[in-house]
Amino acid sequence: MQTSDIDSLPPKRRVLFVDDDPMLARVYAMVLQDQSLRWEGRSATSGNQALDMMARLPFDVVVADLRMPEMTGIELMAMVRKQYPRTSRIILSGIRDQAEIAHCLADTHQFIPKPVDLKTLRDSLARICSLDNLLLNEQLRALVGRFDTLPSFPALYMEVMNELAASDPSIVRIAKIVGQDPAMTAKMLHIVNSAAFGLPRLMSSPLEAVQYLGTGTVRSLVLSVHIFSSFDRKVKGFSIDDFEEHALRCARLARALMESHRTETAAAEDAYIAGMLHDLGKLMLATSLPDCYQEAAAYAVAHQLPLYAAETEVFGATHAGVGAYLLGLWGLPATIVEAVAFHHSPNRSDMLTFGPLAAVHLANVLDGEQSKHHRPMPASGFDADYLDALKVQDQLANWRALAQNTGELHVGGTQTPAAANPAPLATRP
Repeated sequence: MQTSDIDSLPPKRRVLFVDDDPMLARVYAMVLQDQSLRWEGRSATSGNQALDMMARLPFDVVVADLRMPEMTGIELMAMVRKQYPRTSRIILSGIRDQAEIAHCLADTHQFIPKPVDLKTLRDSLARICSLDNLLLNEQLRALVGRFDTLPSFPALYMEVMNELAASDPSIVRIAKIVGQDPAMTAKMLHIVNSAAFGLPRLMSSPLEAVQYLGTGTVRSLVLSVHIFSSFDRKVKGFSIDDFEEHALRCARLARALMESHRTETAAAEDAYIAGMLHDLGKLMLATSLPDCYQEAAAYAVAHQLPLYAAETEVFGATHAGVGAYLLGLWGLPATIVEAVAFHHSPNRSDMLTFGPLAAVHLANVLDGEQSKHHRPMPASGFDADYLDALKVQDQLANWRALAQNTGELHVGGTQTPAAANPAPLATRP
């Protein structure tokens, strides 16, 4: 390679691995010693050593074990967040630590369960590379800073996650967790019984809903219902009912697309959650900055632009970035945050695999095609270059047919009602 070629490459991103097992910390760091990755790995064996190293050298990402003597990973992350707010923060943890992590979500960006799969670690770092450019954008941060409040992380969601992580997860216990909150129960049943789900009969209890839908869908609904309920339903020029119906259709279609592509169940459930939440930023903008949001909507109609393009003109950022910013603060999996962040522009991601991002992008555009006669402004279009890179352009006709039939599908594809065939418990929260 010529010197000029090397100079033209983007600078390497520096990652600090912190683990009280020195051999493990070095192994993690060595994984990144690959010129093609553009990452440089360093290691530390304690939180204090890590902070000393960060005082002398800037790091883009810190990856720390949760359980360490003297200073825990969470304590380290709290200090990193305060002293180096631009540094991305990842905790390595056994799934049993989720309850403790739930209280410290604001100090971390992602959790990776141990034992660590090195491919998962590499993929996570690649996604962070893509997301950093968006989530650290000063215009986006300034826009979110104009909001009076942000929704709180739903404790009920973490309780469901903890139950799913148990050695013997129970549908009955999950239903009881949901039933603790009457408002959540009522709202969930309202959504489940809406026309968007197309269920053959009304569901009247949390247990029925969990049995029929499966725990993966219930996990998504607990999260999204909490978020949707955090906002005033009477918003000038914004229909939350239409918003929720579009979210449900996209969630179902995104999961159906993943299943048609024969992806893993866990990835399909991530696509469902991302589909439910992909337009969360619209809700945040419409309720927090209603006049400016109406200005963006009017600009889109007047100039015949998709809304996200008009938002860029008015706000300097888009609803996709706003929603991803909140979910990133909450520490949701990077695959979900990525799908929300780039659902209009998936080519901005460094990941070229058919995952939640591709599914949500496709679902959003396909649903827009189905309802375009209801829209006063142009709907978003496919990212042709991205679909070409994934080599899936030839499947669009089949996927359009799938979108047309979404209303006739049972949730999760073609599963039969759980009264006759209960949905199995998810193996992953």
